[in-house]
Amino acid sequence: MISKEAENLLFEIIKHESDGNYWAERFEAADHREDTILRGCFKELKDNGLVDTKWASNIPYIITILKDGYLYQQHKEEQEKAERELTMSEFEKKLMELLERAKTISPPTQVSYDGESIAEHNMPANVWMDDVRIFHAKYLSEHPLYSSMESLLFHRNFSRLVASLTSISKDRDFIDKMNGVEKVEVPKYQAKTLTEYDVFISHANKDKEELIEELYQSLQKLGISIFYDKESLEWGDNWKERILNGTKKAEFAIIVISENFFDREWTERELSEFLNRQNRNGQKLILPIVHNITMQQLQEKYPNVADIQAIDSSKYNCDQIALLFAKQLIKRLKAN
Repeated sequence: MISKEAENLLFEIIKHESDGNYWAERFEAADHREDTILRGCFKELKDNGLVDTKWASNIPYIITILKDGYLYQQHKEEQEKAERELTMSEFEKKLMELLERAKTISPPTQVSYDGESIAEHNMPANVWMDDVRIFHAKYLSEHPLYSSMESLLFHRNFSRLVASLTSISKDRDFIDKMNGVEKVEVPKYQAKTLTEYDVFISHANKDKEELIEELYQSLQKLGISIFYDKESLEWGDNWKERILNGTKKAEFAIIVISENFFDREWTERELSEFLNRQNRNGQKLILPIVHNITMQQLQEKYPNVADIQAIDSSKYNCDQIALLFAKQLIKRLKAN
């Protein structure tokens, strides 16, 4: 269980996960007290295995939302939805309860019966109308009968109040609205949203000559659509925006992890983006290649990636890697 402050921070992180400048601006604008609270909450989220944060200049520059972070948000949303549905359903229950009670109550009168005083006779109806007043104030402010019922309550018109509630009980649209049921027009056909690239190659620039160029050529020969910075970035592009956009529009990400990859701002930023996507969607996305490093080094440096099956560049040539990727892509296309 995490604190409410940490929970709010988690939701804020998820909301702004694609905004690279958000947290720098957030910390710059924070006063000393808020800064202290934020840092404490970041630590709490990390200690609970919900996010992983890398800091630079005392500001978080890479925030990876772990799978449990997304699951926490999902559970919280489902819990809140259930609570809302419970609250909404009380409207209909209360409405039907008032109508059932009205059937057992005699309308108010100015004449006494069988020695019963007028006050005693009218008490059940008066209690009922008091309950209707509460119901009216709590639930009916958006109903067309709200104003007329306000007048009926003022004049204590029992019979017409019963008639008004009966009318509301037949207003299915309003009841559905109060129960949280939305009418949705479902299209007969909705095309699948297609990704722009089959694969994004995430790598360190120093590995281009030794591996990446050849891998790119091998993939291209198979007709695979590739986001590769050298080929995808054009003169005048905002390269940061183009790369971040590419991470969102690729079906898969081949992550070539080497010592050159370690601790580079943009390689780790790309990795964080893909981890967030994979954790959020629960679908295979990251295809790691270890290049001139051991699996132990991968485990120590990126434990979140070490759980994902990787291949070693020393055991496959680039054409073989391209064929392995093509098989993954074909499986995905068949599944869709």
